[in-house]
Amino acid sequence: MKKRSEDWSVIWKRFKEGDLNAFQLIYDGFLSNLYAYGSKLAPGFDLLDDCIQELFLEIYTHRKNLKNPENLEFYLLTALRRIIFHKIKKENRFTNLEGNLTKAFLFELELDNYENEDFKEERIKVVKNALAELNASQREILYLKFYNNLSYIEIGELLGVRPDSAKKQVYRIIEHLRINLANRILNLFSICFRP
Repeated sequence: MKKRSEDWSVIWKRFKEGDLNAFQLIYDGFLSNLYAYGSKLAPGFDLLDDCIQELFLEIYTHRKNLKNPENLEFYLLTALRRIIFHKIKKENRFTNLEGNLTKAFLFELELDNYENEDFKEERIKVVKNALAELNASQREILYLKFYNNLSYIEIGELLGVRPDSAKKQVYRIIEHLRINLANRILNLFSICFRP
């Protein structure tokens, strides 16, 4: 259920005034995106469930004092990220959080159905391997930009970097992937079509 930002601002206003139906619309409208993003940060589903429940409990409890966000999805993703990192630190699950997020933000890929199945599977493997070689923060920034369609300003705010720095990071990652994938695909192509 994708709504325009103007629709969400009206629903958010109704929610802040105590409308339970508006709260349910927000919950239903963003739950799957919160799970998708949170599952890449939280080490287990129990922790993620707790964090999402805490997020909705916090916004419901403090609804009258909350600001009116320009982008509600960004607002909720930011709050969820803060809660997850706070819980992980509090529970001392990891000594180095960034170092233990290496498996985070792996992407699911779909390629056109008309291709040769063997070649398509090999291309998917090549792309997945190239993405897996990126560090967790690189994968996160790509996820936020291309899966959540956040602006560079929002990404910068969420990750604690300047917007121009977020833009440069995305550009550098894409350029790195472009070169890396071009070489790998060329090698794959030459292997698949040897005489």
